[in-house]
Amino acid sequence: MLNKISMFFSKGAFFMILSAGSFCTMTVFVKLAGDSLPTIQIVFVRGLFTLLVTGFFLLKAKINPLGKNKRLLTARGLSGTIALFLVYESIQRFPLSEATVIQYLYPLFTAMIAAALISETVDRNILIGLFAGFFGVYAILGFPFLSDSYLDIESLVIAIFGSFLTGLAYVLVRKATSLNEHPLVVMFYFPFFTVPICLPFLFSVWEHPSLLEWCYLFFVGLFTQFGQLFLTYGYKELPATKAAPISYIQVFFATIIGIVFFDEQLTFNFLIGSIMVLFSIILVMSNGTKKD
Repeated sequence: MLNKISMFFSKGAFFMILSAGSFCTMTVFVKLAGDSLPTIQIVFVRGLFTLLVTGFFLLKAKINPLGKNKRLLTARGLSGTIALFLVYESIQRFPLSEATVIQYLYPLFTAMIAAALISETVDRNILIGLFAGFFGVYAILGFPFLSDSYLDIESLVIAIFGSFLTGLAYVLVRKATSLNEHPLVVMFYFPFFTVPICLPFLFSVWEHPSLLEWCYLFFVGLFTQFGQLFLTYGYKELPATKAAPISYIQVFFATIIGIVFFDEQLTFNFLIGSIMVLFSIILVMSNGTKKD
């Protein structure tokens, strides 16, 4: 029993929980900035902040920002960038709750891709934990998609492909760190592609932020930096099949933030879903995952 508890509170799990908390805090400032600024401008500033800060620390430490495994890192950067755009597009096409449910298919994709690409074993407990966590997210968000409303297949494909590429990007993070790429190098490749891809679209939509909006953008960048850093270290310490389900707790954090800061209501669905999410994380983290 003590071994299971110590596994749950392992360094890798701690990093993943810190990452989830950082990304949730980031979304508060994204929501505030998004009231008046276009999404692509927020994505650009977020990427530029990470590029400059990560680049500074790489230069200070005299680490080559391009790393040793350039093809792998390029695949990580491109998959993460395309996933980000597809996820944001799905948020525009679906109600937020439905877009979030599709987005949180990515731990399932992560487990499947990790099994196929880097030979991580996915056993029964991990599968149960993955599906229990997804059901918990589904409950927290109020069981979207159960109405008889029309479903746009094109939008669904965009959303699912964004979730798939998110899973792929995280598996590539795990692979890169297992090959001893420095976590800052792995982080650097994401904005290295995001920033130039944003530029052609930015000039036609740029809005001049107020001082308050610049503060929002600064905190978006800051908490993105923390989130990416903790996430990269989490995937360095844990197999992808264990790290990914811990991300379900991000929905729990997001709901708490909504209740505290945005006057959203505490619901029975939230209580049931939270129990399922916490159960899934404990089940996965107390399970021995093998790597062939």
